[in-house]
Amino acid sequence: MLVTFKEINMTLDELMIKYESPDNETSLAKGIPIKLLPWVQKEFNAPSRRKVRYVFRGVSGGWRFGVWYIRPQSFCHKGMADTFAIYKRSKVWRSAA
Repeated sequence: MLVTFKEINMTLDELMIKYESPDNETSLAKGIPIKLLPWVQKEFNAPSRRKVRYVFRGVSGGWRFGVWYIRPQSFCHKGMADTFAIYKRSKVWRSAA
């Protein structure tokens, strides 16, 4: 089944191949444009695919979206991200309900 997101016509498998991380890195895929995040999250929402986490990437500092933004070294806020990476989640936390 071909799932589309506006101007792209690719499956999740094709996206993972296009943005695949090198073998020496722990991420599954990286450098994925932030505009694809809603589509990727929807695709990974199936019960068999929920074991992933998203890490946002962006510039270290500068004028962004009308504010001066200096990114902390350890992470990037989602709203200031340009791209994101997908990592395998080591544990899946379940609610007690």
